[in-house]
Amino acid sequence: MSLILHFSDSHLYADKQGELKGIRPYDSFRAVLAHAYNNYPKPDVIILGGDMAQDESAPTYRMVVELLREYDWQAPVMISPGNHANLSILQGSLIPYLNTLFSYSDHLQLESWQVITLNTHDRGNVGGYITEQELVRLNKLLLASGDKPTLIALHHHPIPVGSRWMDAIDLSNRQDLWKVIKQYTQVKALLCGHIHQHFDAVFEGVRVLGSPSTCVQFTPGEDEFAIDEVSPGYRWIKLEDHGEIRTGVERIEGFIPPDLNNTDPY
Repeated sequence: MSLILHFSDSHLYADKQGELKGIRPYDSFRAVLAHAYNNYPKPDVIILGGDMAQDESAPTYRMVVELLREYDWQAPVMISPGNHANLSILQGSLIPYLNTLFSYSDHLQLESWQVITLNTHDRGNVGGYITEQELVRLNKLLLASGDKPTLIALHHHPIPVGSRWMDAIDLSNRQDLWKVIKQYTQVKALLCGHIHQHFDAVFEGVRVLGSPSTCVQFTPGEDEFAIDEVSPGYRWIKLEDHGEIRTGVERIEGFIPPDLNNTDPY
């Protein structure tokens, strides 16, 4: 069995006092990490979902790594970049910094599973897009892995989640992704962020999991942007040796925005 922790949509600022919808993302992210370490101190993989840095700055990316360093995690770290991302800074400073303190990979072979992360960042757009280069890479990895069960992590949701406003900023060419996935029955699950809410569905025989944000949550099933009255959280995933998945969402206490009627998207 392999244990994965997924932390997504942290929306951190270089200024630790920075606020988003009335809460401090730095404080909520620290509380989420503390809860995760207390309950799951020995993960096999840590996946950082997209939108880690609201201000997309190098100091904020470094802050993410420094916060992880507060705990004695020995796991490799993977990243699935989102819309709030500066890829040049991420690739030039965050990833090398991660490699000096942990280890970084966009493709891991575990004992019984493989894990692949994809980049769905589409510069200048809130929604996502997966490039032909990424699709070719995915196809090659799946082709080479035989029948080994596979989990794919990406930021933007690859199927509709039932919120009109959110589904307008999904993975815009998701049909291209599914065209590849349909060729490989070993793909067992897709893991995403972006939606700031728990999500669990099956599409084309593949489980699709969405994780909450480590800061502000979005209300499921709404046509317009709405903030949910639930606390930040994260997802744990246990990849069983026989190819099955067990998973759940954990939430901390507090950190609910004081004005739930603030409907200005960010």
